[in-house]
Amino acid sequence: MCFSAEASFIVGGALLIVGAATIKKVRHKKDMPIAFIPLIFAVQQIIEGFLWVSLTNNLLGDQFWLSNIYGAFIGVIWPVYAPFSVYSAETNAIRRKIIGSIIIVGVGLAAYTLIGLASQPITAQVVNHSIHYEHDVAVYQFVIVMYLLATCVPFIFSSYRHIYIAGFVITLGFFVAYFAYRETFASIWCFYAAIASGLIYLYFTRRLNKPLIPLPKI
Repeated sequence: MCFSAEASFIVGGALLIVGAATIKKVRHKKDMPIAFIPLIFAVQQIIEGFLWVSLTNNLLGDQFWLSNIYGAFIGVIWPVYAPFSVYSAETNAIRRKIIGSIIIVGVGLAAYTLIGLASQPITAQVVNHSIHYEHDVAVYQFVIVMYLLATCVPFIFSSYRHIYIAGFVITLGFFVAYFAYRETFASIWCFYAAIASGLIYLYFTRRLNKPLIPLPKI
């Protein structure tokens, strides 16, 4: 599978358009955090596009900053922002409690990543036509499980069908990228997650409060 600066820039540019259209659809303040997800992914993909350019042209200084900013998106921003955005949009009390508890996991994971980045900056290199981000934080299975919990599970517990569907697609991409492209997992999964984030637009055009995972009533 081949990725490139052009692929990242194209996806990033497309998500800028989708993100702007999504934000225009917002009618309630509580929905604003989740509406920003495509735009955040757009910025992340554009950053990786510039990283591709720096790797191709051997710009070591640019590689350092771009790879670590990209790593901050992966390990600091998303573990907190993903559950927070779903929590903000959710109206069901039980689901909010579940997702709220996941935010705590995300905050802990973000703090752990920040400490890791401070002690060991990320390095990047092209491996099999994709970018491999080198850092010890990614080798621990427990961290991977907690990352899956923080970034994917909140969407699965949403009572809104299209948020759930977006989360299901993102989660599926997580497992495919992890088991099929282990060495370049972070880059490939984020690329597919960015594309899948466009599905959030459907939440604002066809708001269906029909949960696919039933929960007991209390």
